[in-house]
Amino acid sequence: MFNYIIKRFKKIVIRILALLFFLIFLLMVFLYLNYKLGDKYPNPNDIYTYIANNKTDAYLNENNKNFLKENDIWAIRLDKNGKVIESFNKPREVKNKFEITDVAGFTRYYLADYPVFTYILEDSLLIFAYPKNSLDKFPFNYYNYKGLLFNLGLIGLFFVLFLLFVYIFYRIDLEDILKNISPFQKAIDKLFEDDYENLDESGELRELAFAINKANDKYNNLKISQNKWIRGLSHDVRTPLAKISWELNKENKEDLDIKNIQDQVLKISNILEGLNLTMSLANIDKQGFKADNPLKIIRKLIVDKLNDNPDREIIFENKLENQDLRINMDPTLFYRMVENILKNSLIYTSGKIKLTLSSYEDEIIITIFDQGPGISKDIIKKINEEDLTNVTRHGLGIFIAKQIAELHDGKFSIENKDPGLEVSFIFDLVN
Repeated sequence: MFNYIIKRFKKIVIRILALLFFLIFLLMVFLYLNYKLGDKYPNPNDIYTYIANNKTDAYLNENNKNFLKENDIWAIRLDKNGKVIESFNKPREVKNKFEITDVAGFTRYYLADYPVFTYILEDSLLIFAYPKNSLDKFPFNYYNYKGLLFNLGLIGLFFVLFLLFVYIFYRIDLEDILKNISPFQKAIDKLFEDDYENLDESGELRELAFAINKANDKYNNLKISQNKWIRGLSHDVRTPLAKISWELNKENKEDLDIKNIQDQVLKISNILEGLNLTMSLANIDKQGFKADNPLKIIRKLIVDKLNDNPDREIIFENKLENQDLRINMDPTLFYRMVENILKNSLIYTSGKIKLTLSSYEDEIIITIFDQGPGISKDIIKKINEEDLTNVTRHGLGIFIAKQIAELHDGKFSIENKDPGLEVSFIFDLVN
């Protein structure tokens, strides 16, 4: 677990550094694209070299004018008095006579918003002007070499400090993570042990602490439940086994009560079958459930039980307004769920049995009521608490019915009446 967290944290740091280098790469791309954009126009020095090499008696001869025209540049040449003596495509707003202050201004800045570049000749000034908004001119033409080195060193220092801070934060966060995770590691090591101590369910990792504590509690409850199951099974199997043993130990084998032995074997078989079913219900995949109508299953069940018990009276009351209501179910398990309650009523009571089917809002309600003596409050409590001690003998069928109802995301209730016993199932309807 620690190794996983450390690996994940290292990946975060690596990604931060990768992002940093990616930003540096983007900056270089930005500078390069700006350089290429600025390279759209020829270098003023290259323009001057071409003009100077191809001059005749005039600098702005036809050949040079064509060259300037191809590069979208206009030019003028001033004499010592600031008067224009040669020009090419000079705009109207540009004067024909310049003062020395004018020359000082456009040499450093702009001439009528045109970026211009000035070259000194023997007896005049040659000026090239680029289109407006094409090039920018800086108000200075110098730099401090020591300042440049200082700035480069400062950038390098900042980069090193950044890496140092990343490492420091990495160590601090790593130690903080280890400090917070250490109790969880110890808890996991002692999970399911008798000396397990519950984690504090507060702080940033409270969800994890809650999950681990819940897992341990669930295991302990399962262990307790299994112990109770074993005790209950031992208790309920011991009696029929004792009866079988007593019969088999009779000296006169002709006195053996075969019917009694068969009944006791059947009891043991039913107990084991019920326990196996309760254990298998926990592993059933509800993905196989489908929307089906419970009405047809209940009708079939009532017909089956009336055929098996023709002398009994089972009253079916259908209060459903919509006869095509559906719930998500497994038909076989649903049949077994209702059958367990109905069979108990048939076995342990002798009066009328009433099964009612009704609906309320988005729920369907199945109620089974008999006129018997009911069952003890202790058994009802054990069923609700899923305690199988002695339930295997008196209420395992009810317990299995409760499990099946909960497997269908339904609600189960059992209540003694005066007289009788009422068991209800409530399920959500589906479209």
